[in-house]
Amino acid sequence: MKKFIIATVAMLAIGTASFAQGFGWGVKAGLNVSGMSNTDYNAKTGLTAGVFADYRFNDWFGASAEVLFSREGGKITEGDSKFINKSNYLNIPIMAKFYVLDQLAFNIGIQPGVFLSAKAKVKDEGQESTTSIGKSYKSGDFAFPVGVSYEFFGKLILDARYNIGVVNVAHGDSKIHNNVFALSLGYRF
Repeated sequence: MKKFIIATVAMLAIGTASFAQGFGWGVKAGLNVSGMSNTDYNAKTGLTAGVFADYRFNDWFGASAEVLFSREGGKITEGDSKFINKSNYLNIPIMAKFYVLDQLAFNIGIQPGVFLSAKAKVKDEGQESTTSIGKSYKSGDFAFPVGVSYEFFGKLILDARYNIGVVNVAHGDSKIHNNVFALSLGYRF
């Protein structure tokens, strides 16, 4: 019985140590370049920031889950006039990570998103106005993110990804999808 208890404690200690080595969490922030399909909008830059947790199962496979604030939308510029659509989402990407080198991974996953708010900013002839356009949007979004990430020193993570929007995000007959390229830097604690 004594050997069984010692063996069980040893197995739990080894399992806990290996879990701690493979698990990480941290914060990340970066820039988006977003566009909206089937519209006249051009791409615009925005902010993305949030938290992540990841687990590396072995040398070649890992997974991560994130909760990110994302500023998306688009802009139209005609002469001195500008119309800027700023839509805000809370995105939850869940990614599979395939490591081709020890620090380099190709990532693919799913990303549900929750619509938070949207505003239209109009600049024309030196005048500027802002209007809420949140009622034009549906409450959710869904995308397939694909990308690549590189880990420096086991702490810093440079991530580049493209989110392929597959859900119509606006009310009406038009099929409008958010498509976003994001470049971010994360820090694992």
